[in-house]
Amino acid sequence: MRFVRGVAVPTAQSDSRNLCLVLLVLGAAVRLALALGTDTYFDEAYYWQWARHLAWGYFDHPPLIAWLIAAVDIRPAALLCGAGTVAAVWGLARDVHGSREAAWRAAALWSVVPVAVLAGVWATPDSPLLLFWTLALWALWRERWVLAGLASGLALLSKYPAVLIAVAFLATAVRMRRLPAGVWVTALLGVLLFLPVVLWNAHREWVGFAFQLRHGLGGTGGLASFAEFLGGQLALGGPVLLPLTLVYAVRGPREQFLLRVAAVIPLLFFGYAALRTRGEANWPAAAYIAACVGVAGMRPGWFRAAAFSGVAIVLAVGSHLLFPVLRFERDVPLARTHGWDVLSALAEPARLFPGTDGRQAAVVYAPSYQLASQAAREAGVAVDTAGGGRKSQYDLWPRPEVAPGQDALWYSEGAEPPEELRQRFTSVEGPVELPADFRGRRVHTFRVWLLRGAR
Repeated sequence: MRFVRGVAVPTAQSDSRNLCLVLLVLGAAVRLALALGTDTYFDEAYYWQWARHLAWGYFDHPPLIAWLIAAVDIRPAALLCGAGTVAAVWGLARDVHGSREAAWRAAALWSVVPVAVLAGVWATPDSPLLLFWTLALWALWRERWVLAGLASGLALLSKYPAVLIAVAFLATAVRMRRLPAGVWVTALLGVLLFLPVVLWNAHREWVGFAFQLRHGLGGTGGLASFAEFLGGQLALGGPVLLPLTLVYAVRGPREQFLLRVAAVIPLLFFGYAALRTRGEANWPAAAYIAACVGVAGMRPGWFRAAAFSGVAIVLAVGSHLLFPVLRFERDVPLARTHGWDVLSALAEPARLFPGTDGRQAAVVYAPSYQLASQAAREAGVAVDTAGGGRKSQYDLWPRPEVAPGQDALWYSEGAEPPEELRQRFTSVEGPVELPADFRGRRVHTFRVWLLRGAR
């Protein structure tokens, strides 16, 4: 027995609180260290470009992440959403279990789930999605229909898969043979908030919806793609939390059926999608919110195993991104998070091509939306894509004008200027290499060409 402020507290309960506090502090510290110690990576730069052209929709996703970046900038948007999600998980677990101890366990576990850490550091649509998914789930659990409608609508404004929370609720209503009248208020508010996105798509030949359907269910999948998806879940969800999620979904308490289906439906849906196409490991991230709440009510040993396995992954990856020791032939995480600041040289072509007499490039072209966005972020220049890469928001925006006689740049990590650009300029010079290092590691070797004299 221990005493806290004169009140006797069982030792096991006190130890559990201490462990939760350590996990919460550790999760917050890792997020802050990664936010301060890594460069803006290309997806963030892409959404930052959206924030400079605010709209009700974009080629890839709904607009909320762009609005948040416009309001508070890139990393603050992710950090605030991440902290808010931890707090919302605490509130949801307290109401589900009727216990503050369970609430602290759920919040602490979520704070060290690898995919939660990623969404709380790097500003992507997952950052607001996870926050408003949790708030919607909490409001549905408490049958606060107005709040549920607002949160669901904001989740839909974050990312299209937020519709799966409606699927989870309908499955629960069927199982319980009960459809509360107030849920129509929830549905109406959610639809009204999302309606501008629908109208935006309708005026652009449904480009956003069509892209997501192709991206999520088209392409080539199969068992190899599903195995990759499963490996991604073991890494981003955790090697212990993933199987516990499935156990909770199948054998959890009957009265928690809403949370159980909210945990399993994203995994089933995107697992099926992985059989159809090569997806991304973060797609079913919302599944682990309900899973953390469920695990918080299981035996303490399962909670500790899930938490420690998550901590191990977070610390291993986090330490590698900040102080790399191991060397890999293709270090994708390190390349995504470091070395982009050298692109500031693209703002001054004379540094790379002395014969330009200090003239600025009218446009910097790149083969992908990722590289184009990084050039815009780091160099503050007008950018565009060329070369037939994957379509993006750049295909919807007006093309930057290049007056006759003006110069442009093309840069990539290997690809030469496409023929469509070569024909638009009188000559092409280069390439000039622009290397980028991080702690003695070569993370990028950019190659830059000068496109002289637009025809």
